[in-house]
Amino acid sequence: MIEQAANQGFETLDQIRWDLWMAAAAIGLLFFGVVMVYSASGGERDTEQYLITQVQWAGLALLAMAVLMRVDYHFYSRPAFVYGFFLVCVVLLIAVFFSPARNGAHRWIIIRQRSWGQPSELAKMALVVFLAWFLNQRHGQGVLHRFAETVIPAAVITGVLAALIIKEPDLGTTAMLGLIFVVMLFVAGVPMRHLLKFVPVVLIAGYYFVGRVPWRWERIIAFLDPESDPRNKSYQVVQSLIAVGSGGVHGAGLGQGKQKLLYLPEAQSDFIFAVVAEELGLIGTVTVVLVFAFLLWRGLRACHRAPDRFGYLLAFGLTAMIISQAFFNISVVLSLAPTKGIPLPFISAGGSSLVVTLAAVGILLNISEWGRARPKITVK
Repeated sequence: MIEQAANQGFETLDQIRWDLWMAAAAIGLLFFGVVMVYSASGGERDTEQYLITQVQWAGLALLAMAVLMRVDYHFYSRPAFVYGFFLVCVVLLIAVFFSPARNGAHRWIIIRQRSWGQPSELAKMALVVFLAWFLNQRHGQGVLHRFAETVIPAAVITGVLAALIIKEPDLGTTAMLGLIFVVMLFVAGVPMRHLLKFVPVVLIAGYYFVGRVPWRWERIIAFLDPESDPRNKSYQVVQSLIAVGSGGVHGAGLGQGKQKLLYLPEAQSDFIFAVVAEELGLIGTVTVVLVFAFLLWRGLRACHRAPDRFGYLLAFGLTAMIISQAFFNISVVLSLAPTKGIPLPFISAGGSSLVVTLAAVGILLNISEWGRARPKITVK
């Protein structure tokens, strides 16, 4: 496919202008996140270490974006890469079970007491790449609408990754994989009747992994009635709402928040949006939401400018991966969804999420600019 594109007389990558608006929005959120992580960790003893670690990961994330924006996205459509990427993720997801547990979960590769990443973050991107390639192949073969030949194989690959991640346990990332699966198949043109066949599977899985797990079911109860047990089961969501409400319109000022002083758990990671609300107020939170909305627009723009179906599906999947995670994180902070540990892209503390998110932006930049440099191929 790369050779075919070259034969059509398209411009070389050296002649392409990058989508500076998308890059600026992503880098802006990245640096804003570094500042907020430093501020949100003010209640911890090792505040400086949080800052140093976040800056290091931010540098690696920027490097990943800079490299991948220069890599022709058609490279990811090679079967060797698709299956190799998937197998690497499977191996890493298995390797986490041989690392020490943290907070009762095996989610990180830990070597010599140091975390080297969370493979589940990489698995989301691997799933997007596989589905984009696989659905593009099935469309070319004219069997996209067949349940047995398209939906079942895609569900098996998704299920392998989901099974390993739910075992860690990590229900939030598992749900993200399911969302990516449904959205990408729907956008690719798979009939809705085929997707509806998974509703019983989702209901059974929900009962088994939520209804029969006491601490997860308690989170559902806390979500439905946060005031039922504000000192125990509902403590985190109540403290989050206090932080959001106390910010008002203008906020208490950067670094002046009180809830991060050991009142709000995970203030620098999963609940950093609450710190933004308390310190920067409604103005700050609306600005963050608008920047994510802007990234959504630029991502969909890259999707529709893609010169082929693979680029279309890949851009849509990566955009959905980033924006859906941001939407879910903000919903949890505002008590619009049950509490679950999902980081806010670009902003939350955590290296794996940061690197994968900026890497995804790098790929989106490449797809967008290939689309600008050559004729648009209509995706039906």
